[in-house]
Amino acid sequence: MNNIPIRRAAIGAALAALLLAGCGGGDSMGAASGSSTLSLSLTDGPLSTATKVWLQFTGVEIKPANGTAQVITFATPKGYDLLPLRNGNAAMLLNDTTVAAGDYEWIRLIVDPAANTSYVEDGSGRHYLRIPSGAETGLKLVRGFTMPAGGRADFTVDFVLDKSIITPPGQAPDYMMKPVLRITDNMQVGVIAGSFASQSLLPVCNGKAPTVYLYQGANVVPDDIFNPLAGGTDTAPNVDPLVTASASLSNGVYTYRVGYVPVGTYTVAFTCDNDDPAVDENAPPATPLAFIVYAQPVTVTVGQTSTVNF
Repeated sequence: MNNIPIRRAAIGAALAALLLAGCGGGDSMGAASGSSTLSLSLTDGPLSTATKVWLQFTGVEIKPANGTAQVITFATPKGYDLLPLRNGNAAMLLNDTTVAAGDYEWIRLIVDPAANTSYVEDGSGRHYLRIPSGAETGLKLVRGFTMPAGGRADFTVDFVLDKSIITPPGQAPDYMMKPVLRITDNMQVGVIAGSFASQSLLPVCNGKAPTVYLYQGANVVPDDIFNPLAGGTDTAPNVDPLVTASASLSNGVYTYRVGYVPVGTYTVAFTCDNDDPAVDENAPPATPLAFIVYAQPVTVTVGQTSTVNF
């Protein structure tokens, strides 16, 4: 394929506290009668600074459009290491749970308030993960969805960890999480996957593993990840990757897979440079990341894998 190496010049989009993509299946009919079945899974993107990110939940809360919030409490807390939940892998949080049919305003993942139940492990050991207001508000995804009467809806919540977790100045070695989440309707997603030819890796990689960046829309100029939790200003807050995926090496070939991609058109690029979310790599004295961009826009369709080989 014809790939275009570029030096990116625009800086990523200003980070919203929550990023949400997709909504529930079924007809939107207001307060439908009867019951519906809800399943909710968790997935994740890469985080190079950690070897384990453990989050523990005590339940899920859902808010009907015309009613009070309903809490689904787990018999025992459920904990997950988010880092293995990448490259299309996911873990089930709710499985075929019966709820009232109708329109809903939001979903909240209730974080376990017990001390030290959420943490990060890195090369120096285990560290406390502070989630501001986590015990009070949990991890809330605010956008409407519909539970169809007599039917079901399946969603996946993606923890965009490289945009969510940092070590705040003066608080090292502890970590802080201000969650950036996206939620996808599993009936409205596809996959992007592919491999890398060795000659494509030579210009920028020098033996390092590539990381794939996925941007919504066609002909996007790739940009790095910038996390405003670290302080400072994003010099061009217009572009930010929807997700990233680390490539893995097998039989001498690097491959990658990005799951739970909402239907639409995307720009796909990769780099082997280290992307520090706490640093705006376009602002001196930092060095801009070197990207190689797939030449054509990539279309994702429901239930299909779009192959993008570099």
